[in-house]
Amino acid sequence: MTKVAAVQAAPVWMDAQGTLDKTIALIEEAGKQDVKLIAFGEVWLPGYPFTIWLQPPMVAMDIVMKHRMNAITVDGPEMQAICDAAKRADTYVMLGFAERDRGSIFCSQALISDQGEVVMTRRKLRPTHMERTVWGEGPVTDIKIVETDFGKVGGLCCWENIQPINRQGMYQLGEQIHVACWPSFGMFKGVRQAYSLSAEANTVESQSYALQGGCFVLAANSIITEESLEEITMGTEGLPVFAGGGSAAVFGPDGYRLTDPIDEHTDGLAIADIDLMMIEGAKVFADPAGHYYRPDVARHVLEGYAGPASANPPEETPVLKAIDGDAA
Repeated sequence: MTKVAAVQAAPVWMDAQGTLDKTIALIEEAGKQDVKLIAFGEVWLPGYPFTIWLQPPMVAMDIVMKHRMNAITVDGPEMQAICDAAKRADTYVMLGFAERDRGSIFCSQALISDQGEVVMTRRKLRPTHMERTVWGEGPVTDIKIVETDFGKVGGLCCWENIQPINRQGMYQLGEQIHVACWPSFGMFKGVRQAYSLSAEANTVESQSYALQGGCFVLAANSIITEESLEEITMGTEGLPVFAGGGSAAVFGPDGYRLTDPIDEHTDGLAIADIDLMMIEGAKVFADPAGHYYRPDVARHVLEGYAGPASANPPEETPVLKAIDGDAA
């Protein structure tokens, strides 16, 4: 059995040093509870720039600049401090952070070992909608996993977790423990038109990732505090952003939730004991990268067959025309 934890907490918003101090404190707390993997949410350090969804781009630029100036580098002192904390706590850490690489900022994840070494970094492949005004894109090679003593660990950020091709790629690599990094779900809370951004919808996505992949999923996310609302909204009243939004959980490879909900306003660790033998039980029924996988079907569709094989010859199908650039 291995003890794992998904963090639900509020960063010190747009403050790298303040969030670093809190990160180290949470790692230390995990170490005291014999946690072997602790996972943080999307750009936990220095916090998610919610303002980009609430204000026109040039109005939100002050927050974008603050986010940039509080981004960290993989080889910088903040990352080294987190590595040192991981070693002291004897735990692996999956960190969501804003990464600076020369003049660009990326939504990144780093896996740090219990020996205090950065063993994997990756960047969000395609930032979502307004996020593209802040972050660059990651390379195609950033679908990856790391083998540890307690299992094969990987991670994706936010809506990377709903992309079928991303999921299948991770499953193909034999991922056993997945970290789904999310921001706070305090944005547009209760707004029907934005249900896809809700805690309910995205928690289901984490759960379905576990069920579909036959793997454990640590769904970590952040909290918006009352104190940060004024800065997030830039003083504009009536915007659909609210304090809270926490929804951390751990799911088993059969989709079952292994942790109790934490109050959405409260910092905490969603902790579960996991056993890789549960994956064996799930894979008896369905292995999406093995006996339940049909790569020939994907090839069939991509080669132009939109329906039954006898329905249309390849040159007449919409899919093939689109690939060839003939379709509108």
